[in-house]
Amino acid sequence: MTRLGKALKLTDAVRTKSFELGGHTFKVKVPLNLELEAANKRIYDVPEDVIKARLEKMTSTLRAEKMDGVEVTDDDVIVEGKSVKETVVGVLYMERRVVEYMKFLVPESGDLENITYEEIEAEFPLQVQFELLESITNAIQPGYKDARKN
Repeated sequence: MTRLGKALKLTDAVRTKSFELGGHTFKVKVPLNLELEAANKRIYDVPEDVIKARLEKMTSTLRAEKMDGVEVTDDDVIVEGKSVKETVVGVLYMERRVVEYMKFLVPESGDLENITYEEIEAEFPLQVQFELLESITNAIQPGYKDARKN
């Protein structure tokens, strides 16, 4: 704790916000800038082998069969002029963002430090994941959505 935190006798409750979704109240610990920067680094630093594995999984059928509008290169598959690899990277960023932001939630029991996307996906449909992301973002960065528009 910093000198300021000690002087004001701050607790984690000061950094805790809440929101309701689907009749459930969620609590979010607002991260410090360093914590948010670290989370963003984990979101965007996707290992190349993870990208390759997901790309292979998503394109195995396309690679095996000759189809009109599909071009297979050494490290990508282009479908009607659009890179599947770029789509894969975008999906991985989204999944990693969901995981990192879910870690900001204050659990009622246990911890969320080692939660995986597969565990989240098993509990929440994609639309609810998006709603959770939006609610967590609003809690930790109020006004961010409006600032992004400018």
